[in-house]
Amino acid sequence: MGLRIIDRYRGIWAQTNHATSLYYLLFTILGGLILSFLVGGVFCQLIYGVSFFSSSNVAFDPNNNELIEAMKLMQLFNALGTFVLPPIVFLHLKGLSFYKYLKLENPLRLNMLIPIVLMALAMIPVANYLGSINEALPLPEFLNFLKAAEEQSLLLTEKFLEMDGIYDLLFMIVMMGAVAAIGEELLFRGVLQNAFQSWSGSKHLAVWLTALLFSVIHLQYHAILPRFLLGAFIGYVYTESSNLRASMLLHFLYNTTLIIITFGIQNGSMDASLEKVGLDNVMLPIACLFILVLSLVKFLPNAVTSK
Repeated sequence: MGLRIIDRYRGIWAQTNHATSLYYLLFTILGGLILSFLVGGVFCQLIYGVSFFSSSNVAFDPNNNELIEAMKLMQLFNALGTFVLPPIVFLHLKGLSFYKYLKLENPLRLNMLIPIVLMALAMIPVANYLGSINEALPLPEFLNFLKAAEEQSLLLTEKFLEMDGIYDLLFMIVMMGAVAAIGEELLFRGVLQNAFQSWSGSKHLAVWLTALLFSVIHLQYHAILPRFLLGAFIGYVYTESSNLRASMLLHFLYNTTLIIITFGIQNGSMDASLEKVGLDNVMLPIACLFILVLSLVKFLPNAVTSK
């Protein structure tokens, strides 16, 4: 019965124009966010005794360990509801093939794994260097309203990344490595970038517009430059490889490497200088940038193998 109802609504948005489709996509994202908040809130109440349905100030205390654990779980639900579920629902209602539209039908060639790993590692010094430039830029006066939200977001991220053991490490890899990477690539590169390219007829406009949205939506001004430029790079990885698996894997490896470095520094198995790699010597990010461009031009057009 349930499957019949789902199938009945397939393609009901197929004839909508570009503007209406964007409106429906935003509506779908909002619906996924609300649903994930409700379901996640129930789980957090049952598991941790923390209520996100209360307006009490204690619910937002970053020093409350039970709250932090509950917020990690809520973040996982929000990522699923905001980034993973909406593309699936939207493409179904548009009557589009999920795997074909997102270019997921073909696997990556095995010889692409090493270049993608190298790209993920090369992105770290470049991101650090771009981040240092970004931090030196003053916050425009008209964006002062973002300051408090950004400070809270950074504090929560630091709290999330305080990992006491392997369980915490694995959870963060799942949440910030796998779910975030897969979900964000599904929504931004898979749906939005494809839509922008279809509407404008320009893959370059689609890449840069998607990268702009990707960087802005995080509401962190002092990280907007690296997110914007690396988001554009990942967008070109998608277009040049013709496979969303490439951008998903790259995004996952980049996020996961940062998580592992943070964990290693916290438990003393890695040098703290790794966290700032690329800041002491400008030649390293320049060399890494060369690796990124070379990989994009040389290897990615051969990334796909037919089934």
